[in-house]
Amino acid sequence: MENIFTKNYLKLQTKLNNPFEFKYPDDIDPQDVIDLFVPVFGEYYNIPISGHTFINGARGSGKSMMFRYMKPDCQRLVSSIGERLEQPRAIKELDYFALYIPIKKGHLNKTDIQLNNKHGEALLNEHFMVVQFSLILFNELATIEFEESESNVIEFLEFYNTVFSVILKYSGYTENIYLEQATTQKSIFSKIISVLRDISSSFQHDYLKKLIGATQALPYNGPILLYSDFLYEILKEFRKLDFMPKKAIYLLIDDADELNVIQRKILNSWVSLRTSHEVSLKISTQLKYKIFSTINDSRIDTPHDYSEVNLNDIYTTKKDLYFKRIHDIVSKRLQKYNFPITDPELFFPSDKSQEEKIETIKEEYKLMKIKEGLSEDQAFHFAYRYAIPDYIKKLEGNRYSYSYAGFKQLVNISSGIIREFIDFASEMYVAQMTDLKSKEVTCIDPKIQNSEIKKFSDRKIESEFDKFRNESENKGDMDKVRNLIIGMGGLFRLILHSDASERRVFSIALNDEPDEELRSTLELAVQQGYLQKSMIGNKYGTGKSRLFVLNRILAPHFGLDPSNFAGYKFMNSAELKKSIVNSKIFVDYFRNKINGKSDSNLPTLFNLEL
Repeated sequence: MENIFTKNYLKLQTKLNNPFEFKYPDDIDPQDVIDLFVPVFGEYYNIPISGHTFINGARGSGKSMMFRYMKPDCQRLVSSIGERLEQPRAIKELDYFALYIPIKKGHLNKTDIQLNNKHGEALLNEHFMVVQFSLILFNELATIEFEESESNVIEFLEFYNTVFSVILKYSGYTENIYLEQATTQKSIFSKIISVLRDISSSFQHDYLKKLIGATQALPYNGPILLYSDFLYEILKEFRKLDFMPKKAIYLLIDDADELNVIQRKILNSWVSLRTSHEVSLKISTQLKYKIFSTINDSRIDTPHDYSEVNLNDIYTTKKDLYFKRIHDIVSKRLQKYNFPITDPELFFPSDKSQEEKIETIKEEYKLMKIKEGLSEDQAFHFAYRYAIPDYIKKLEGNRYSYSYAGFKQLVNISSGIIREFIDFASEMYVAQMTDLKSKEVTCIDPKIQNSEIKKFSDRKIESEFDKFRNESENKGDMDKVRNLIIGMGGLFRLILHSDASERRVFSIALNDEPDEELRSTLELAVQQGYLQKSMIGNKYGTGKSRLFVLNRILAPHFGLDPSNFAGYKFMNSAELKKSIVNSKIFVDYFRNKINGKSDSNLPTLFNLEL
């Protein structure tokens, strides 16, 4: 009995005290959001500025947490410049009014409304989107603590009868929904939600169900709610109410990739209306959106129609900033949970024995190069460049002998994806608690860090890949991605153990444009988070080359050095394409070119920004 009690107590304590336990942003209390939120990228401060914005980034890069921070219950707790307030601001004092619209997988992407451009496909899709968006928005509005007063209730009731009801009537809704009186604002919200549910239910059950198996056009006689005629007009008038701030309403549309193609075109059409001074669309994507034409096939473009923020840029071009942001995030979490150590570099210590051995190699290399006539700076850079690769090489290929412990290494391994760091840090904490049993955790043992990060890395290429493959409509495409990633990882490992002039390689730069098959495989690998993409100057100095960076979360799986100082391998697209067919043939193709030979495709100057 004592063992069972101890295990249950330990499990409870682990959950309660785990500073890295993942919670969906909407489940986090606003006070906790303010305590934990760190603007992960400098461009965050541009997003709350009025204007339509696309925020693009891989899953886990911080988009949903940023949207959570922008919601009214959090913004009431901070000033216009983000400083915590002693007393919450009134709703009407906010600098903007943000409402969150998550796009759940399969929720709006209804195949029943994909009518091959027949029978008003665009019109019915827009109606469905507007009804669902309106339901989400008014359900969210109903939870906000507006000031309840008699004058506000009267004003809101008038809005309901003279704006909402009238615009709904113009949209073709024929039911009489007039309200004689109301005692609270929440009762009016409940009535609006009830009406919208009635419209949604009627459309889905009385019309969509009849489309199943239909071979000819079916008439739709219900109301048609459109963005410009209904939702925009409703929100424009709602913001004029006395209890609302006289600022723009922001619609935070999360994971817009989950919309089907025609729904994305409809959303783009809303962006093209340029209504952002009153209703501003903030649209997050997971790099799969790709459609930027409207329903009329005109294109929306920056900067006239919208601005764009790409979160992956923080890792490929601003790594020092990313390190600082992760440092701040971890430090805030440790402080909130009252840990005695709040310095992330002390909480995630490195393997001291390994560090000492690498430092010894560095000192030997520096002395050797100074004796050869190099300056101290040149000798330092040589030692920094070769010490870790040579240390790994001397381990005789046993990738499990190299320790990936230490905060700096873990930040590099997370590859710009905050969620990755939080996930594996949580697993490390649980393992540490289990190891210590009832003792207090003051830091994560390097052996536990190393063991857990290797398990995490293996899952990314094994069980997680299988999950993506099972969910994929074309499993052959995912097989190509797996071959590509295994080929790239194998090549980079081959280079690390070679005598090439640069052995820290994590990227492939293409000398030419990939064909359609390779391009789509690379794009899919980017979407699934196995690669990140950028552009660099080509090796001829005549323009730019496409650059594809292997996610460093895979470094432990392939036994690579995840350090941020890295070179890149130039090759032709035809050479890289070999990997999507057979990763072993791809690696063998380069084996003779690399082993014991200097490689002209590896530059002698390195991309310090990767």
